[in-house]
Amino acid sequence: MKAIAKLKKGYQHFKANYFESHRADFENFVKEGQSPRTLLISCSDSRVDPTLILGTEPGEVFAVRNVGNLVPPHENDPNHYHGVSSALEYAVKVLKVENIMIMGHAQCGAIQAAIDTEHNPDKLGTEFVHHWVDIAHEAFKNPCCCAESIKSGNRIPREIEQASIVNSLNNLMTFDFVADRVESKELKIYGLHFDLKTGELSAYDRKTGEFGPL
Repeated sequence: MKAIAKLKKGYQHFKANYFESHRADFENFVKEGQSPRTLLISCSDSRVDPTLILGTEPGEVFAVRNVGNLVPPHENDPNHYHGVSSALEYAVKVLKVENIMIMGHAQCGAIQAAIDTEHNPDKLGTEFVHHWVDIAHEAFKNPCCCAESIKSGNRIPREIEQASIVNSLNNLMTFDFVADRVESKELKIYGLHFDLKTGELSAYDRKTGEFGPL
């Protein structure tokens, strides 16, 4: 109950302070709808709050949070539910965002789960998680970063985290509506990695194939 009481207190503070001082903005959201310029795909991890890290305000980003900040490749299967794909489609085709950012982070439990279940899918004892993190396994097969440890088969979480981000960037390009807008320079895509310990945010450079200072 302490956790719920804290959330209630937080809401009361938001309503009395932030909302009241930004009431005109919220009224405008109701009248005009949303027009974010960026789609941000990040992890569900409770320790990593992308709006806090990037200092964004309501209305600035269209946000998707999932286990491991993963983007699946495009598929035409009407029997599946496509949460990330539908958000991606809405952001690009309807909202017409100008940027897509994928933000991963250090000490990611989803990536550790992918490492743990690489050869034993039943290791986690989960119904859904081990199947979802299969998306990250592509980073093991076709390492996108230059880390020698990945190429040699040593599974160092940070390097897999970064390789998985790049794999998801590549998966973005399997969607025609993304690839077409990237090619026409109407859309840019970015890969980011946040270090929990140091607070550093690094960015992927396609020219070097490595992550470096933002």
